[in-house]
Amino acid sequence: MAFAADPDFKDYAVTPVFTGTHHELVPQENSNPVMDSARAKALKGKINFAGHYILHQLGCGGSAICAEVLDARTGEVAGGLPNAYDGSTFAMAYQPDSRLIFITGITLDGEEDAQGNSLESVNRDRYYEFVNNEFRLLTMTEAESPPLD
Repeated sequence: MAFAADPDFKDYAVTPVFTGTHHELVPQENSNPVMDSARAKALKGKINFAGHYILHQLGCGGSAICAEVLDARTGEVAGGLPNAYDGSTFAMAYQPDSRLIFITGITLDGEEDAQGNSLESVNRDRYYEFVNNEFRLLTMTEAESPPLD
């Protein structure tokens, strides 16, 4: 019996990676000074995701972890992770030249399978492709090992 390989970063390559001057943060509706400051600071960092984005991780209440995708070319918040995650189980892997992201952990807001059925809250590995400022689920499996360190 053959098993499909996990998605590979090189199969979701983005070229070239943006090297221009990063745009100032565009003010966001319903934001606050703390979030604006964190976003502005993140926009001064290096491109780390999908060619011209900066994936920026932040706490979002209690021990929850969230992340936003900031567009370095426009200064806009392009999107956020599909869910908030339990900080004790969360990890992600991504690359500046790929639209692929790997996320492992337990979601805090519930989760559905591809058919829309509610799933039990357990530690899962997920691969997403970032397309048109949205995360598109590619694969999801229950995690067999502890999350990445």
